[in-house]
Formats: sequence, C-alpha cells, structure tokens
Amino acid sequence: MSQQQGNGTPGGGTEGPARIAELRTTIDGLDQRIVGLLAERTRVVRELTVHKTDEPTVRSPDRVRQVLDRVHALAVGHGMPPEIAVATYRALIDELTRMQLHMLADRGATATPGQQ
Repeated sequence: MSQQQGNGTPGGGTEGPARIAELRTTIDGLDQRIVGLLAERTRVVRELTVHKTDEPTVRSPDRVRQVLDRVHALAVGHGMPPEIAVATYRALIDELTRMQLHMLADRGATATPGQQ
C-alpha cells in the first residue's frame, strides 16, 4: 500500500478510515484548545464590560470593524480562507455583545436617551 493515494495522505502513512479517525482526533484536540481560548476571551470581555456603562460602548462599531479587519489579515497570513475566520468572529462578536448587553441590563446601567 502506498503512502499517497488519490489526493495523498500528508502527515502520515495511514489511509482511508484509519486516516479519517486520526484527523478527527486531531480536530478534537484543536477544538479543545479553541474552546479554551474562547473561554479566556469571554472572561476578558466580561471584565471589560464592568468598565462599560451604555449600549453604544458595548456595540462599538469602530472596534468591531478593527477586530474583523485584523482577523481577516491574520487568516490570510495563516493560509486560511478569510471568509471563514471573519464569519466565525462575527458570530462570536454577536454573542459576546448580547452577553454584555445582558450584563448591563442586570446591573441597571443601560443607557437612557439623556445619558448618551
């Protein structure tokens, strides 16, 4: 049995179902690391929210654009389709924004029209 068949088996000599199992194990390990990093990012956002007092500060469209632009550039630099990274971060930012707005509401610091 050759080490490459069809589109090849980079990174190892196994093929077919065995290689699929190996790659899925690799993905599981990556997922564990990614979720750990997302949890860390969420903790930082929670702390950041303590210093925010209104919805415009939470939504910060200029900061969102800055983050998405940086993520796009990072994805390109890592050889990843930037559309995937940007879409992932859009979803992350949407959910973390929702969390921050709930945190503001829970502490009664949401803005009223005269406070902005």
